[in-house]
Amino acid sequence: MNSVMIKALDGFASGVRKLNDAMQYVGIAAICVISVVALYNVGTRILNIPVSWPLEFLELVQVVLAYLPIAYVLNRNAHVRMDLMTELLHGRRKLMLRVISSLLGVCLSLLLCYATSQSALASVRMKEGSVLTSIPIYPFKIVVTVGFVLLALQFAGHAWESFRSLLFPSTDTGNDSSPVVHI
Repeated sequence: MNSVMIKALDGFASGVRKLNDAMQYVGIAAICVISVVALYNVGTRILNIPVSWPLEFLELVQVVLAYLPIAYVLNRNAHVRMDLMTELLHGRRKLMLRVISSLLGVCLSLLLCYATSQSALASVRMKEGSVLTSIPIYPFKIVVTVGFVLLALQFAGHAWESFRSLLFPSTDTGNDSSPVVHI
């Protein structure tokens, strides 16, 4: 392969990792927002002041907490997984399985991205809001789509890193960041 192309793909994989590392701060911010709004909700109930928006808002912020850091968790290899067959494989076979499972992850993430983007577009068109307080829901549906885009990019980065290790075993960085999808 052309060394310029290899450097470009390495730069892509590195950039995706850095982007997904930044998602930990989004997760931290979402936890802080959830804490403050929950505390506000408790305070209003203690003072017997009826407020209806905190519960709906908390549910929507949990969407941000659930979907944006998905790729970060994959990037850090901090997810729950079952290694049934991968532990039996070594060397090139294990790398080949990582490439295949990463490519399957890309395909599945892109399918989910497409499906959620269609739902988000429909929500934007009708300016969908929450039931009780009319908080706009479409920004949170867009967040789900962005989360799947980031996940697809992370899987693509994993696929490239594993494929590069297959082609050039001596340039392996020692990063054992296996993808979520295991067979």
